[in-house]
Amino acid sequence: MNEDLFAAAEVIGIIAFAVSGGYAAVRAGMDWLGVVVLAVVVAVGGGTLRDLLLGIEPVWWVRDPDMLVVATVTAVVVLVVATLHPQSKLDSWRVVLYADAIGLATFTVTGTSIALEQDVRPWIAIIFGVITGTGGGVIRDVLVRRKPLVLVGEIYALAAIAGGVLYVVLRETELASGLAAAAGAALILVVRAAAMRWHWRLPRFSEPGH
Repeated sequence: MNEDLFAAAEVIGIIAFAVSGGYAAVRAGMDWLGVVVLAVVVAVGGGTLRDLLLGIEPVWWVRDPDMLVVATVTAVVVLVVATLHPQSKLDSWRVVLYADAIGLATFTVTGTSIALEQDVRPWIAIIFGVITGTGGGVIRDVLVRRKPLVLVGEIYALAAIAGGVLYVVLRETELASGLAAAAGAALILVVRAAAMRWHWRLPRFSEPGH
């Protein structure tokens, strides 16, 4: 993936996950600092976990602090909008989920690309892409005391896997790397959005007593 496209995808992912984390914090009744902290942590969490597991030092937002600035500015915007327009449709859980879907799509592809550059096997790179894409959402859900989406039957990790596989396969063809990345991200976004729209779910076990 060329550098300009990669940077654009990273910015989109950062903004999307910061919005997701920020509005989740608003809905959880956190204070202003909590909103900013959760937004930033969600935005950088998946990539940080990827870099730690791959042994990449320093982690990505230390190497490129501009991305941390983007996350912080986005968090402040969320905070201001939520303060000026409390209880609006913007802080609905649906907004959190759709912002999360955008972050999932972009970060899965960029995470897979980074892993491939570390000369890991393609299927391992896909796993790292999924970790990058889902890590922030897991952190968000844990911190707001929700069961992580990836563990409760949602078509979430499966969407990331499908997009990661498509991206890796298309990279081996004559298709431009940018188009391969766009196709992988688009597939993730479409599958995730369709799953939310039509309530597609994986089979799950009932909790005892329910």
